Amino acid sequence: MILVTGMPGAGKDEFISVANNFGFKDVHMGNTVRKYAVENGIELRDHEVGAFASKEREKHGMHIWAQRTCLYIEDNESTIIDGLRNYEELEYFQKKFSTLSVVAIFANRRDRLDRIMKRNRPDDIKSETELLDRDKRELSWGLGNLIALADYMLVNDSTLDVFKERTSEFMKTHILR
Repeated sequence: MILVTGMPGAGKDEFISVANNFGFKDVHMGNTVRKYAVENGIELRDHEVGAFASKEREKHGMHIWAQRTCLYIEDNESTIIDGLRNYEELEYFQKKFSTLSVVAIFANRRDRLDRIMKRNRPDDIKSETELLDRDKRELSWGLGNLIALADYMLVNDSTLDVFKERTSEFMKTHILR
């Protein structure tokens, strides 16, 4: 089990695409949030979904998205869980799974903004101001603590090809050993 964390646009999905080539299935906590948001009539826009996620954490505990995401994880599969945002989620997963590693993906804010603007997801931020707001929101959930406490840190500060090669080497050296 690999838990992936990092700021928005850092390169978590690119990490996962490489890990998929090594036989890992991926489960995205953000998909769980969006599914519940739609079921609750929330418009799929960054601010609205983020506010919904925060309210659910306040109402049900900081681990709620980990708990709900576990419904989509099959036993005995090599799985990557994307979107870890706070220490309580990590603790929840640690209780559920005996072996796991936390991988943090880091990229600077300018690179993250450029990547987010290029990927153009419907529920993504649309400006630097919105990215700052999203960063503040996610840091308020405890994301910075997870990044600081991760078992591994991969820096995504070059081309996509370079990052994919770094990820491939990381998987061979640290995960599949």
